[in-house]
Amino acid sequence: MNKRYEDLEELMSTGEAREVKRAMAVRMSLLGFVRAEVALACCVSVQFVDKWKAIYLASGVEGLKLAYKGSPGYLKPREREDMINWIQEKKTITMEELKRYLKEEYDVFYSSNTSYTKLLEEANLSYKKTHKENSAKDEVKVKAKKKEIKDLIDKEREQIESGEIMYWMQDESHQLWGDICAYVWSKKGERTSIKMNNYRTSQTWYGAVNIYTGEFILDRAKKADTKYMIDFINWLIYRYKEARHVIIWDGASYHRSEGLRTYLEKLNGGLPESEWKVRLLRFAPNAPEQNPVEDIWLQGKNWVRKNFHRLSSFKEVTSMFETFLSGKVFKFNKIKQYLIPNI
Repeated sequence: MNKRYEDLEELMSTGEAREVKRAMAVRMSLLGFVRAEVALACCVSVQFVDKWKAIYLASGVEGLKLAYKGSPGYLKPREREDMINWIQEKKTITMEELKRYLKEEYDVFYSSNTSYTKLLEEANLSYKKTHKENSAKDEVKVKAKKKEIKDLIDKEREQIESGEIMYWMQDESHQLWGDICAYVWSKKGERTSIKMNNYRTSQTWYGAVNIYTGEFILDRAKKADTKYMIDFINWLIYRYKEARHVIIWDGASYHRSEGLRTYLEKLNGGLPESEWKVRLLRFAPNAPEQNPVEDIWLQGKNWVRKNFHRLSSFKEVTSMFETFLSGKVFKFNKIKQYLIPNI
């Protein structure tokens, strides 16, 4: 093939509109134009350019035509079974990896991603977002801590059910005005903006969920430190004067500060541990997913993002967040698992 790519020129002259656009994008790319320039000239995305260039290189100009159904090769029943087994052996796989393997091993190339997606679904894989996980997380410690909490709850179940003892899982959240930005459907070629004076304007929240009732309580604070942590505990005690409280949280520095220890010694007044007004437990380190309050914060922030169009100030942002979460009851599995024996 010469450098003019005459087969592409012919398709550009005789093909239908979509075929012409594909051929033009591929030809410009092969002639050395930058991908962004090609996309701009053809009014397409960079991904469009990459996709049809790859198809052309694999299947020639026939691959750019609307009637093209893929390469002549199709997976035979036994080959398809082997292919499914190969996919299932992998923990994760990309579409490009699957395409490359099919092409190299079976000389099969599909023009539509749907065919590849069906293979992945048949292998019982689903498309999902990856999640970050701390490499220092120790699963043995996580399981041991979960058992410790469950054993303690089982031991005090009668007092929990009567309201004499309240178990709380607690956490803090820092809400930024910029957090309101999210993905939305909007007109192509138009930028969707949210006006804000300072996207780093923030609000600190203290929250706790009652592990037995699912009640969630929420309070504002200027920042997360020992002083405001003690203020939150005092507020909790004031709301439920007759109860003793067990607070389960992470290992933040202000959760184990000297000031907090002094406060607790004074509050509990030398009583035996079983009679303390407030007891503290920590989750296993480096595993924030243990705490259901993390999921509650996410629900609140997602609600605000969905309603961004109704908000014109950070005061309205925090007000919507507070209104959505205050007084809600959360009884999802991450909470229930501590109340159900032998899980």
